[in-house]
Amino acid sequence: MRGANNRRVKSLNRSTVLQYIRKQGQASKADIAAQTHLSFTAVKNITDELLSYSFISEVGYDESTGGRKPLLYKLKEDRFYSVGLHLSVARIHVVVLNLSGGVHAHYETETNPDALQSNAIVDQLIDCIEDAIVKSNVDRTRILGIGMAIPGPLDPFGGVVLSPPNMKGLAGLPLKQLMTDHFGIETLIEKDANLIALGEYWHGAARGKRNVFYLDADVGIGSGIIIDGKLHYGSPYGAGEVGHGTINIDGPRCNCGNYGCLEAVASGLAIERRAGEEIRRGAETSYRERYLADEKSVSIAAILDAARDGDSLSQQLLTESARYVGIAVGNVIHLLMPEIIIIGGALTHAYPRYFEHTKEIAMSRIFASFADHIHIYKAELGVLGGAIGAGTLVLEQFFQKDLSEWMDMKPLLS
Repeated sequence: MRGANNRRVKSLNRSTVLQYIRKQGQASKADIAAQTHLSFTAVKNITDELLSYSFISEVGYDESTGGRKPLLYKLKEDRFYSVGLHLSVARIHVVVLNLSGGVHAHYETETNPDALQSNAIVDQLIDCIEDAIVKSNVDRTRILGIGMAIPGPLDPFGGVVLSPPNMKGLAGLPLKQLMTDHFGIETLIEKDANLIALGEYWHGAARGKRNVFYLDADVGIGSGIIIDGKLHYGSPYGAGEVGHGTINIDGPRCNCGNYGCLEAVASGLAIERRAGEEIRRGAETSYRERYLADEKSVSIAAILDAARDGDSLSQQLLTESARYVGIAVGNVIHLLMPEIIIIGGALTHAYPRYFEHTKEIAMSRIFASFADHIHIYKAELGVLGGAIGAGTLVLEQFFQKDLSEWMDMKPLLS
């Protein structure tokens, strides 16, 4: 038992040092020892070991505070990689991240709308990952795993997609196992909004924060919550489905089966529906004739384009959507009081006024005494947020594991 405990302590200490270097970007042995409360000798032994297995590299010297300049260490970025995929109704994005979470390669394509309604979508996901790996020119033995950001609800622990309202073909699929079996690499799945939140936490607008709420205003509406630096799942999972909270008790039916959901009145799909309703009532708009000739020809992307060009109907519908989303964000602030609220998604990124109007409504709906403590920011990672978050999920698991299994299984790299 003493030997087992010693091995466990060594593993924890090694992980602690590596995670500290990851968070800081670069650090000296003295800095690591001071901040982790490990002895300088222990830190020296661990850094020597991590250097010998190419987990870290020397990056130069820090400024001297008296005596010799301290040597700095950083992660050896090309030691390992992760793959992250984000599936949305419109597009599929795949990134290959290096060990620091930087984007080494990026691949994207349009989602096959017919495949979304059948198991054929799995074949498209496999093809996208294969293409991204080939494009990255990364040795597959260096890939730690595959992370997948999928619209919820889903069971991240069982690896099963449950019933995404806009993707009937994924309902009930054991996606984690299917992908693991195909690639021979461990695959993790998670709700897309959770992983965008994770990406923003490590690499975007929420860097340095511990408690984060993210809202994704896109074709659908999702959200993710980080509490004390960790994704908040609920018990056992399912937390953060703000898009399916009722915001209009007399509202239209949502694809989830409920009535008056935030997604049913404010999402990209809802805006498309509302545009059609207004046109049939006689509203003038730049795409009126196109819609009357073919209703499917007017997508949320076309509406966003028209809004940027000054189309009044499109601007009115986006303002209406932002009002509902702002009210929902105000409710979340009163419930959770997070350090930072981040708003992203296609509606936010493609139409800048959307974010400003959402923020204005949210701030007008909370206690004035809280206003100085509330920080609402626009997401920084854009369309790659979900894929980066998915790849980061794999890195998170790696840095929390016992690294000895990788020392034993992977060849030493120069």
